[in-house]
Amino acid sequence: MRCPNQYQHVFGQTHINESLRTDSRTEAEALAPQVKQRWLRELEARAAGEKSPQSQETFKAMIELANSEGLRPSTANELSDGSLGLILSRLSHLQTIDPQGKTAFFAAALGGFDLPETLVSEVAEKMPEYLPTHVKNKNARQKRTWASRYIRASKAFSEAVGDKPLIHVTLDDAYGFRRYWSYRVNEGEITAAYANKHIGYLRAMIDGFYAYLEIDQYYNPIKELEAIGKPNWKRLEAEKVKPEFAPKWIKETILTGDSLSGLNQQARDILIVCAETGCRQTEVFDLPASSIKLQEEIPYLDIRLETSAEEKREIKTRSSNRKVPLLGAALDAMKRNPKGFPAYRGNGNFSNTVGNYFKNNELFPSPENQISGLRHSYETRMRRAGIENDERGFLMGHSIKKIRGREVYGETTKLKLQALLAELIVFPTDTWEPRPKKEIQALIDKTLKEEGYRIE
Repeated sequence: MRCPNQYQHVFGQTHINESLRTDSRTEAEALAPQVKQRWLRELEARAAGEKSPQSQETFKAMIELANSEGLRPSTANELSDGSLGLILSRLSHLQTIDPQGKTAFFAAALGGFDLPETLVSEVAEKMPEYLPTHVKNKNARQKRTWASRYIRASKAFSEAVGDKPLIHVTLDDAYGFRRYWSYRVNEGEITAAYANKHIGYLRAMIDGFYAYLEIDQYYNPIKELEAIGKPNWKRLEAEKVKPEFAPKWIKETILTGDSLSGLNQQARDILIVCAETGCRQTEVFDLPASSIKLQEEIPYLDIRLETSAEEKREIKTRSSNRKVPLLGAALDAMKRNPKGFPAYRGNGNFSNTVGNYFKNNELFPSPENQISGLRHSYETRMRRAGIENDERGFLMGHSIKKIRGREVYGETTKLKLQALLAELIVFPTDTWEPRPKKEIQALIDKTLKEEGYRIE
């Protein structure tokens, strides 16, 4: 075969000649593609090794080379600790392929390669490459948010221990990393939950690194660490609850009046939808056009995982998959945006834009309030209206299994019932008025009777 141009600097000749050791044309035609592929892997391993002997690329090339010949990749230390029979069998195999020991495969078979000395900071940058299935269905904003957690963890590791090759991270380093976070927790800078998450991110980085290199047996010192608990003084504090917004404030600030006149229309409409559906901000501003169902008998938003390239996005949990009925001001807002919110879809600008506007215009009831409190306020409005816990869970996209504390059987609340329940709390608009509570309740009972859930 002709040696590809990009590999001639490591092979030194224009053509590669190897006997297929057969006088059968049929057998030769079957063997030729296999031998050609083996040579291409061989050349790739040589080129990678020459360019950067201890890089991940070289290591992966050597692993693939060994796998192609049915050999379990092993380092020299692993082979030396193994059986003599294993070494002799490999030497016997090599004698038929490369008796002079000149190929990269010879080195791969006898453990002539080392684990790449990739720095912890470099591993953090490569996490999307190591765990591709974790970012497969994320949009650009979600990918950045996901990747940033590992960057933060690696920076904290550098502050606590110093940046170093991941393969040299020791148990002492792990303890030092834990002490770094424990100190910050005890000083009240961060919560124990926040610290434990970042310790977990480093653990995931180590696991992801070795999984990417196809190494099954390795030591992850972070797994030895115990979780950081709350400091004693923190345990006696009253549990903090995210402040909610009173219905009067929601109506006067979000739905009516001129408080938001200086905010762009898309941002205002996202706020309206969040206030009148209980949806998460990301569920609204990331909406693809295909999830907005305005022509249905009951208009709704279809919150779901999107895997198409044009509308790709993940949702928070499996239970977040749901249909959200649109009524009143939320329906009006979506009619103004039938294709969604392109100014904010797939980026992280909404929270900053709205948060800064509210702070600069002193619209928050207190310094502790955040826009995400609209979702909590929606559930409180449902609870005050007497809507059952399970039904609230369906509307909010919460896990009913967790709410009940056991397995869940049967259908979820249907859209018709969801719309009736939502009508109990949605504010009137200039063009729409919710029906009286007794009439809505009668319609709920009628619907349940028609479906056989009420006995005359």
